[in-house]
Amino acid sequence: MHEESGPSWGMRGLRKWLGTAPETRDELLKLVQDSKRFLEPDTVAMLEGVLDLPATKIREVMTPRTAMVSLQENDQLLDILPILTESAHSRFPVFCENHPDTVVGVLLAKDLLPFLSEPTAKVDISALIRQPLFIPESARSDQVLRMLKNTQTHIAIVIDEHGATSGLVTLEDILEEIVGEIEDEHDDANEESQLILPDPKHNDKPAWIVQALTPIEYFNTTLDAKFSDDEVETVAGLLLQEIGLVNDLQGQVIELEDWTFTIVTADARTIQLIRAVRQ
Repeated sequence: MHEESGPSWGMRGLRKWLGTAPETRDELLKLVQDSKRFLEPDTVAMLEGVLDLPATKIREVMTPRTAMVSLQENDQLLDILPILTESAHSRFPVFCENHPDTVVGVLLAKDLLPFLSEPTAKVDISALIRQPLFIPESARSDQVLRMLKNTQTHIAIVIDEHGATSGLVTLEDILEEIVGEIEDEHDDANEESQLILPDPKHNDKPAWIVQALTPIEYFNTTLDAKFSDDEVETVAGLLLQEIGLVNDLQGQVIELEDWTFTIVTADARTIQLIRAVRQ
């Protein structure tokens, strides 16, 4: 008598395995994990991702405010074009001129195409922006995924308990919780935001040039530091949390624990490069 194998055996085994219905989410998750002999590893990983979504708060997957690439409602086309080309994003949150914590809309890059033939032309962004979808930090990822699907929207603005903008989340962010990292042609550029390079100009004390969007966890691991990432996720966020809103970010010096941080490159909205010196 030959041993039965192949898809037929797998389906029969799976049906037998599912003979007792799980009563809790944890039991269902364990059932999925135990079904690896019947299913492909990628399928099991996706099922685990789907089951984890209800337990994942949107604050865990969002891009924080300090890392957002955004525009101002009074920006002109010549101000916007460098941001579009450098970021390679297709959607941009637009902040209110008079209320810097408030997003008034989302600008789609494709809506600027008719104006590209005349870069110096006056563009009224407020007439082009789309109504944003606002969600609280505490929203569940599965709920937000359903909202994005139902509204045919690819981006949502995340607000805190005071109504201020705390970040944004995209459809891709949530899908990556299910299927894993989705790489595209711009991901190599995004990896540069995590670079920490020795600074040869400082020979007396150990110093590094740090990309602003470097995750605190990566900074801690690479340089044996112990900064908390409970409230902010990036080195830029850590510094902005300490100094608050200032008119001129570039040149600011921040002392934290046994480190001195100097903001080397910044504009009116964001930090790009930081010098970190261990004392």
